[in-house]
Amino acid sequence: MSLAHTTPTITNPDTPHEMNGWNADGSVQSPFHLLSWIMANRAHFKPPVANKYLYSGRDFFVMIIVGPNARNDFHQVNSEEFFLQLKGDIVVKTIENGRVRDNVIKEGEVFFIPPNVIHSPRRGPDTIGLVVEKRRPDGESEHLIFYCEKCETLVHDKVFDCKDIVQHFAQAMEDFWADTAL
Repeated sequence: MSLAHTTPTITNPDTPHEMNGWNADGSVQSPFHLLSWIMANRAHFKPPVANKYLYSGRDFFVMIIVGPNARNDFHQVNSEEFFLQLKGDIVVKTIENGRVRDNVIKEGEVFFIPPNVIHSPRRGPDTIGLVVEKRRPDGESEHLIFYCEKCETLVHDKVFDCKDIVQHFAQAMEDFWADTAL
């Protein structure tokens, strides 16, 4: 293998403004202090999801998500998700055997969501989590699902392309809430 200079590439053209491991000069990004990065980017964590890319790569992305979030939705995707709870405790609701199950993730714990499991992360105030997900390939759909909170009946299942989860997911939620027919 040659020690020739490596040319940086934008690893995800859908989010070129987000960190991808490269510096502008072609060098690999140096390690940095995660909690300092979170504090410096606090203004970017906006409802309804309050997430920001920590890393936006070709094959996967890493998000920091802070609480509280304004969510009553569930979602489903054809890939795994990894949760690391950095501060505070959260609940990730899952649909299993037709019933809602509360999975409490305590500070310092990890949680894995297998593919196609319908789930809903619920974050309280002052919580901070790290989530790793696979980049969605072209044509792979995401489901944004709403159930009646009283009887658990399906209210709406919006299927959409989610190339940029920070923007597209929040927009799908806002579209649902703005639709007076729903």
